Amino acid sequence: MNRRIMNRRKNINRRGINRAGISALVGTVLLIVFVVSLGLVVVNWSSRLVEKGIEESKSKIGTGLECADVNVRLEGKPGADTVIIVKNNNRNDLDLKGFVARFFVGDNVIVDYANENAEIKAFSAKSFDFNGSQTIDANGNPGVKINWNNVNKVEIIPRVDIGEEIVNCDVKKTGWEK
Repeated sequence: MNRRIMNRRKNINRRGINRAGISALVGTVLLIVFVVSLGLVVVNWSSRLVEKGIEESKSKIGTGLECADVNVRLEGKPGADTVIIVKNNNRNDLDLKGFVARFFVGDNVIVDYANENAEIKAFSAKSFDFNGSQTIDANGNPGVKINWNNVNKVEIIPRVDIGEEIVNCDVKKTGWEK
């Protein structure tokens, strides 16, 4: 009789252990699935964030390297007070893809995008007559007419092609004062 009771107790213990083991196993599997899913979401999100940062830094690095070869000079044309000569003295045969002009009138600054596509070949020059010309804003809309008599200073921000895009070389801007 003792053996019977012992065998019955062993069977009860085995069933109890098995049931407790199954629920622990299911809980562990669910926890692992949750952690793996959460990890995949974080990896996906962070890879997009890193790719965006890399693309932005490539553009900034490229701009710095390309702009290192930019060398632009401004001169007034003798006998023509309203004409400015833009000289492209860039190294490595780097053409200018245009420029953005800024006119300082008293305390105001007028930005002109009209010549942002005026290509100037390397080691060449072009003259621009700004008197009475109408500025163009960044969207291509006509803006303010330039009264040359009120302009104190002109700044030119050269634009270069760095492969897939044309960028402004703000660090290489040059100025000319009347």
